[in-house]
Parts: sequence; C-alpha cells; structure tokens
Amino acid sequence: MSAEKGFLRKKMREIARNRVEVGGPTSGLATRLRGWTVWQTARAICAFSALADELDVLDPWPEGKRIAMPRVDGEALMIHWVADREELVIGRFGILEPRADAPPAGISFDLILVPGIAFDRNGGRLGRGRGYYDRFLACASGFVSGVCFDDQLVSEVPCEPHDARMDAIITPSEIVLCGRRSMVHPSPAGR
Repeated sequence: MSAEKGFLRKKMREIARNRVEVGGPTSGLATRLRGWTVWQTARAICAFSALADELDVLDPWPEGKRIAMPRVDGEALMIHWVADREELVIGRFGILEPRADAPPAGISFDLILVPGIAFDRNGGRLGRGRGYYDRFLACASGFVSGVCFDDQLVSEVPCEPHDARMDAIITPSEIVLCGRRSMVHPSPAGR
C-alpha cells in the first residue's frame, strides 16, 4: 500500500508543479466555501494555513466565525483559536501556525477543513505522509471536508484502515458529498 501511496504522491506533486494559475484557480473557492450551508451554519471552524501548492481557505479572513488552526507539536497537531493572520508564526515545517501560548481550541468543531495531496469522491485522502491529520481526525469531532484544486480529485486514493476519511471535498468548481454523514453536525463543546 505504501508503494501505491508513494506513486500517487509523486504523480500529484508533478501535477502541482505544472499547475498554471491563470486568473487563479482559487477564485471560485472563497465564493463556493462561503456559500455552502455547512460553512454558513458553522460557528467554530478548524482551518489550516495553506502551503504554496494548496488552496487558501482563509483568504479573505472569515468574519463572524471562530477560527482554530493547528500547530505541530512533536508528532501531534495541537489546535488553537486564532483571531487573525497576524497572530500566526512560522512553525516547524515553514507553515504559518498559532503560537504555543494561543488559547487551546480542543477537538470539537462544526467544520474541520483539511488539506491533502489527493482526494477521491468516496472521502479518501492522501496526505503528505506523516499522519498528523489522520491522528488528529481519529479523536476530533465535526463535519470534515477536504479542500483541493480540481486536479487533485482522483478516481481512487489508496487507503488503509488508519487513514481518515472525509465527509465532503470542496474544490473551486464543486462540492462533493462523500456520503459518510449528513451535513447536520453536532454543536462543538469549545465555543
């Protein structure tokens, strides 16, 4: 299985390197995301800082939402509340993340947005290979949506039992409901 994952990671990294942003393929994401019922009803959202080859879910910074973001701490993601981009610092992998002393956010959210290298329509996700999100999502609660460019949506992602699955995938041109659970989500404890 890891050979299949390695092959797909290599293929997707090549696609990302060749992706041409004419007028920005990200342009439809903010509109699609902000118009989505799950987003509109969510008060507490766990988001992420985008790398250069990922879609930025926080551009523009959301108003009227409580935003939490991950910070790498050893082999785990610690989630903290963040009021704006200026509170972020460069973390372990060169990713903007909350400071260690930012207020802890817990593990319960209305919506959890997750980056990845590839996704499939059944909720399969291929991450960067370190398992941070798989470990976090194994204990977190909330409606989980992968976020990706259209060309990152593939026919099948090789998945193992420990791999976290998505409830939905959102791209600049569509929202894919993966049938894992309804779009009605529980109220998080950490509001």
